[in-house]
Amino acid sequence: MNQKLAQAQNQIGSTNQQLAVTNAQMQKTAALLASTQAQLSATENELNATQANYQKTKALVAQTQNSLIQESKLLSGQLQLIEERGSIGYLDVLLGANSFNDFVSRLDLLGQVAGQAASEVNVIKAEEAQETKEKESLKAEAQLLSAAQASLSAHQSLLQQERNLLASQESQALALHNQAVSDAQSAASTIAVRRQTETQLQNQQQQLSQNMAALGNRISEIASQIQSLLSQFNQGNLSQRALYNAMLPLVTPIAQQENLPPALVIAVITEESGGNANAVSSAGAIGLMQLEPGTAAVLGISPSELYNPEENLLAGCLYLREMLNMFGGNLSVALSAYNAGPGAVQAGGDRVLPYTVGYVDNIESLYAMYSQW
Repeated sequence: MNQKLAQAQNQIGSTNQQLAVTNAQMQKTAALLASTQAQLSATENELNATQANYQKTKALVAQTQNSLIQESKLLSGQLQLIEERGSIGYLDVLLGANSFNDFVSRLDLLGQVAGQAASEVNVIKAEEAQETKEKESLKAEAQLLSAAQASLSAHQSLLQQERNLLASQESQALALHNQAVSDAQSAASTIAVRRQTETQLQNQQQQLSQNMAALGNRISEIASQIQSLLSQFNQGNLSQRALYNAMLPLVTPIAQQENLPPALVIAVITEESGGNANAVSSAGAIGLMQLEPGTAAVLGISPSELYNPEENLLAGCLYLREMLNMFGGNLSVALSAYNAGPGAVQAGGDRVLPYTVGYVDNIESLYAMYSQW
């Protein structure tokens, strides 16, 4: 349950990390969008300036064309004055002088006219060159304007794409956020249920501990009674039936923990110690079920506790269950191993050892008798 809670918390942390990454991407996209909009604004300003320059150049060309038209008209009028009679040239004007002074005057006039005409021709050529240059500049500006418009269209398309991408990321971020909220709510609900279950389990465990404590106290009382009864049995003042009936309440709950018949455990106790909780064999085996200190240590029980009937029963039942499991549930072989040790039985081919036959027969006979009571 704690592992699932940790998994839910890890999933929430992972979702928060995904949200952080998505927010960072959204901020990056927003910055790129702002940069693109700034570039677009700069391009629009440049386009507006180019359009204004184009209009200005266009007006200047129109003005130049009007000036050329006026200059052409002035030149035509001057030539008409010189050529008074159709195709008569400058020489005829000079020859038509009535006097030398008139000739000089006409020559001076022709010089002025020729100089003015030459000046006006130069001006016209310069204006034509300027017009050509301005037309080329106008053409270049028109191309630049077309390129700026194409760039503007490309920037607008890119801006739209970035807006679409930003909208998609916002939608994904919102979906992730909603999923994270849903997961968090689900996890919180699961945690609440698990905490409630834990509380119930703790209450049950506390109640079980209380029951176990009460059972331990009851077992201790029964053990004390058994000690008294065993003393009577050893003195010959108590029958096997009375001993069995007295030991059954103590043995039953402990034997059932290891899935053992209480009658079998009482039969082992009868054969091993005769019901004497303080019995010690020549080999050093102690208590009701005659466990050696080394065996008890392997089972997690100190030798001093083997004199406690309850602890001795717990260790003996656990050891007997291990023997049954080790030898496939064969009771005779398991009892032989309980008496002689599992290593010796394994070395003898997993069979009842000859020197344990009487021991095994006695316990099985007692077990058969106790099972009928």
